[in-house]
Amino acid sequence: MKHQATQQERSGNTRTFLAIDPPDVKVVGYYVTTTYRLDLDEAGRAYGAGRKQYPVPAVLLARLAVDQTRQGAGLGTCLLLHALTEIARASRRVGFEVVVVHAIDRNAVTFYAKAGFTPFVDHPLHLFMPVKNLLATVDSLT
Repeated sequence: MKHQATQQERSGNTRTFLAIDPPDVKVVGYYVTTTYRLDLDEAGRAYGAGRKQYPVPAVLLARLAVDQTRQGAGLGTCLLLHALTEIARASRRVGFEVVVVHAIDRNAVTFYAKAGFTPFVDHPLHLFMPVKNLLATVDSLT
């Protein structure tokens, strides 16, 4: 993972954010963002058939993970809140319509759904949140 993340960072394809345990200077969690777009089929399924005539610009929350020793302590929620806050900040400078996440399993789907993400109808491990909902969510938390 470390090698791949470094390569992707150097090429400018992704941005990786780390949660560090200060005493040990150990990575205990991270998330990765990148640009994305929903093709016409995905956009139709997300927004309703026929609504979009062009691919939809998006940000993909590509990965979010917490060290097994730290799971259940709220670090994942903190990382997600940080990610959503940073993505909301970016949305005020760069145009995109939706945030997408590809959940690793059903537990992750539940985690993202609690934060306001909606599963795609035909791909239950892929979820989305329109930017207008993202901004309302972040604004209500700050």
